[in-house]
Amino acid sequence: MQMNISGKNMDTGAAFQEHAEAALSGAVSKYFDNAISANITLMKSAIGFETHVRVNLTRRIEMEANGKASDAHASLDEAVEHIEKRLRRYKRRLKNHRVDNGEVIEATLTTFESAATQDNELPEEASAPPVLAEMDYQIHLMTVEEAVMIFELSGQPAMMFRNKSHDGLNMLHRRDDGSIGWVDPRGNRKATA
Repeated sequence: MQMNISGKNMDTGAAFQEHAEAALSGAVSKYFDNAISANITLMKSAIGFETHVRVNLTRRIEMEANGKASDAHASLDEAVEHIEKRLRRYKRRLKNHRVDNGEVIEATLTTFESAATQDNELPEEASAPPVLAEMDYQIHLMTVEEAVMIFELSGQPAMMFRNKSHDGLNMLHRRDDGSIGWVDPRGNRKATA
């Protein structure tokens, strides 16, 4: 697994890098042999240190975890513990759903600036927010269970997928209370005769 260990406005040091590589490699290799890459970012926070870990298990499955502690090594250990716990919980599901059927729709993901982050007031006729980013996004064909598993592992705020039961587009999103919302425009309606 390729690893990128860095500090945000700080030097991580050799001891932290060695500890990070050993801890994350050990935790991930217990449950997942062929992880692609990992990014570990250490930064200072109000309580001491915060470590952000992102692991690409496959090209479709990513995991993210954060750890906060007064010590840099302890914050890393907390983040790695979260990743290990999630991998342990989903080990059986990951093995059952690793088959990639290759059915993918290419789409464009566009990110707009929210009105709350705009510094200047837009005139009435130009009320559309400016585009911040536009990226390609692949929409995969999967069951709702597979989509929820990948969504939970990724830590993304929203995810779109094609539902295997009817080939329609569906979306999962994280609700304010932490639960997962599922948008199925076609619904699970049965055909009426």
